[in-house]
Amino acid sequence: MFRKGMSLRLQLYLLIACLSLFSFGAALYNNVSNMRDYLNEQLASHAQGAAHSLGLSISPYMDEEGLVIAETMTNAIFDSGYYQHITFTDLDGEVLFKRDNPDGNFAVPQWFIDWFTLIPPVMTSEVSDGWRIAGKLDVQSHAGTSYKSLWDHAVDTFNTTLLQLLVALLCVYFILKAVLNPLRHIEKQAESVIQKRFTLNAVNPFTSELRTVVNAINRMVENVQRSFNEQTKLAEALSHEVYIDPHTGLPNRRALLKRFESLQAEYDRHGNRFYLGLLSMTSLKHINDIEGYGSGDEYILSGAQIFSQQMSLLQEATLYRISGSEFAFLSLLTEDAAKSIDQQMAAIINIEGSNRFANGFAKHALTRVNHQEEFAAVVKRLDHQLVHNQYADNDKGLVTAQGMQKNHSREEWVGILTHFTEYFKSEISQSSPKDFAIKCIPLDKIFDLMLQPVVDDTQSILYVESFVRFKVDGEELSTIDVFAMAERLGVLQELEQAVVCFIFYKLHHIEHTRVAINISNRALHNPVFTGWLFDLYQKLHKSLPPLLYEFNESGAMLSLESTEKFIRRAKQLDIGIAIERFGSSLSSFCYIRNLNIDFIKIDASYVRDIAQADTRFFVQTVTQICHGIGIKIIAPQVESSEIGEHFSLMNIDGLQGNGLYAVRNFSTIIPANANHSWTCALQLNDFSQSTNHEAR
Repeated sequence: MFRKGMSLRLQLYLLIACLSLFSFGAALYNNVSNMRDYLNEQLASHAQGAAHSLGLSISPYMDEEGLVIAETMTNAIFDSGYYQHITFTDLDGEVLFKRDNPDGNFAVPQWFIDWFTLIPPVMTSEVSDGWRIAGKLDVQSHAGTSYKSLWDHAVDTFNTTLLQLLVALLCVYFILKAVLNPLRHIEKQAESVIQKRFTLNAVNPFTSELRTVVNAINRMVENVQRSFNEQTKLAEALSHEVYIDPHTGLPNRRALLKRFESLQAEYDRHGNRFYLGLLSMTSLKHINDIEGYGSGDEYILSGAQIFSQQMSLLQEATLYRISGSEFAFLSLLTEDAAKSIDQQMAAIINIEGSNRFANGFAKHALTRVNHQEEFAAVVKRLDHQLVHNQYADNDKGLVTAQGMQKNHSREEWVGILTHFTEYFKSEISQSSPKDFAIKCIPLDKIFDLMLQPVVDDTQSILYVESFVRFKVDGEELSTIDVFAMAERLGVLQELEQAVVCFIFYKLHHIEHTRVAINISNRALHNPVFTGWLFDLYQKLHKSLPPLLYEFNESGAMLSLESTEKFIRRAKQLDIGIAIERFGSSLSSFCYIRNLNIDFIKIDASYVRDIAQADTRFFVQTVTQICHGIGIKIIAPQVESSEIGEHFSLMNIDGLQGNGLYAVRNFSTIIPANANHSWTCALQLNDFSQSTNHEAR
């Protein structure tokens, strides 16, 4: 119940309530006890007075005949009901007469009588017959009226004391509320700092100790904000100086090379096809000569604006300016999407053409990049096509590369995706947590779970990243093709759900080791999918290892509001968060200050370029910024020991890549004789340690 501890407010309220109740009970008990003692004394006094008075009254009637009169006089007193018993005995102890009043209903609760029992004392008086002692008279008062008096007194005291208690507690409540309200603001500010949100506390407490704490935290937050802003501006300025074209504000050739190498490296992990496009402003020299360099600059800017608008329609597409008259763009595309963008570019260029542009507004060429193909070879192919288009006045720019994998027809894709999603919809989506793992077994035929560790400087696993490969009849499919066709055919959500179910099913074999799951950009902002994802986790979390969700920086920036909502829900379930490809957008990254994330993976392009002094300075600055707000930095795609040595000197928290530990299929980690209940904690020796040759 109190897993996260008990608040100081509740502790104070409980302490004061306990002390108040104790004081209330003790005061009430003492008051009633004192009243009981007083009544016992009154009963003793009453009995003693009655014994003396009655003894004097009956002393003249001590002869045998007079005893009848003495007994009659005793009866008259006894019948008043104020006495429990009256006994007269002679000197030999023989009872001459006796009167007893049986115990009756005192009109008082029995528990009260048991707690506060009245014991009236028996008072004695000697009765004389002249100079001779005739006998002894014993009188005991009846406790009935005293019990009633004691009960009435207890009720009155209880009501009065309770009223005093309530008034006192009410006063204490308002006093504590006034004192502790500033503490609540301090607590919220501290929670915000933990969640990477650095806000100032405007409350100035009256209590001097709390005021000191508020001032100290505010000063700390101001220092963090100032340091964050200064270092962020420095990193952004360096990034713009090195990777941004000053005239158009677009990424430059160096940024293109970094991104190209990063996408090539991802071939080994995801098999994603990507395309490189080249755009040449063919009339730049003519306009510079005829209209002047100012018009030439405007010509370049208009081209940059037009091409940027087209790039905004593509997923994961970036436009670069690589020389005075040439632009390039990189994008993850399917074959159909490549044909479509080729046609759109040709149409836009034709629309912009006029007599002003002697050599046309622009020419374009587009080609798919082969696996491990060098950047120079791709550009050479595109340059050749541009020259051909210029000479032949050709609008088409799509160049076919050699050695490509076969492309599937639409009908084949329908069959493949139906195969991927239909079983999930018919069987897994309705399964109970008890049957979930059994229902997911057939997914092993169409998906493979791949794992790669992220290690720290002590060679301990920070977490293990997981991703899925798709296979049909022994053929591995491109991830981008699968998801693009699933979106086109309207089964993207079902495909993502099937993939998550497969990962959860495989992860029930892992314990203790944190495992990262990649969340796509569309899934991150799909409330139906995210709601289903968290509900499924809550049902299965007892059989799952600690989790961490990874998503791209570009996906996070699509909608910071829904990103924050996703992170908030994940944190409620103790799920970690990591942002990958950080810095790839070359835009401001002040947004991370308000996101409660655990890890940041810098973009792999910085990793390959780490030998450059300006890149090292940029990475060090980003590391200091993130460490200042409690975020750990990871360098991915470390493909050689030389790169790893650079990062070991830069306080990087984690490294990942084939140069350290290669990607491994989880089915090779599970023992051949493992049953459904087999579990283990992943160790580094489960992954093969790569050499530089293997990494290449």
